[in-house]
Amino acid sequence: MHNLTVNATDLFRLDGRIGLVTGAGSGLGKAYAQALADAGATVACADLNLAAAERTAEDLRSRGPRAIALPVDVGEEEQIDAMFARCADEFGPVDIVFANAGIAEPREPLLSATRATWQRVIDLDLTSVFLTARGAARQMVPKQRGKIISTASIIGFVASQDGGTARAYASAKAGVINLTRSLAVELAPHNIQVNAIAPTFTKTGLRDGWWVSDRPEARAAQERVIERSVIKRLGEPDDFKGVALFLASAASDLVTGTTVAVDGGWLAI
Repeated sequence: MHNLTVNATDLFRLDGRIGLVTGAGSGLGKAYAQALADAGATVACADLNLAAAERTAEDLRSRGPRAIALPVDVGEEEQIDAMFARCADEFGPVDIVFANAGIAEPREPLLSATRATWQRVIDLDLTSVFLTARGAARQMVPKQRGKIISTASIIGFVASQDGGTARAYASAKAGVINLTRSLAVELAPHNIQVNAIAPTFTKTGLRDGWWVSDRPEARAAQERVIERSVIKRLGEPDDFKGVALFLASAASDLVTGTTVAVDGGWLAI
């Protein structure tokens, strides 16, 4: 139990903590990694694009904390296990893990959709979260503490607005939301909190940069989302740093099994 006289801002400090972020080379993953580093954590930046991960790690090192880049394809179980082993060898067992890496599926109607596309999205957006959480728990359980945070989506709560063509993505993200609940219950006896963040449509490289593109069809989609949102704009990666730090820190020690929607009011109407 926290001392009632604790300084509230101290709850958000991560000095001495070791964090690992998948998909850290860009977008939300980079923002999560920056939030951890700004609060004093040592950070392993993992990404399929090792050069991008190294750029993030270099940025973090310029802020002060130690940081390294690690290569990982989260579709490969052995690579996830190797990522955790390398992080432990370099820094020690992890305290905070963001299971963030994933993809968006190509748009295709159901009648011509393939099982291969479905399986790839499920593997990279749901199975990878399970494998990353398992790797994190293996290092956290012996220490009897930890924070596991996954990236879900508002499309894990409601259908896509584009005619349902994000069916595998929506199914995977809904799975992440309930996996978060299940892991939270299982790991609670070990003082490990498990939560997720559900972003709205955000200006990242997802879907080949669809939400930052100036192509007419992309701009039209962006305008539809902005009009539908209560807060009339798309998300920016920096919008997620606060909630990421909250879930990674002692400030959220009584929060587990929760998915926090950072959605501009999308789910309110």
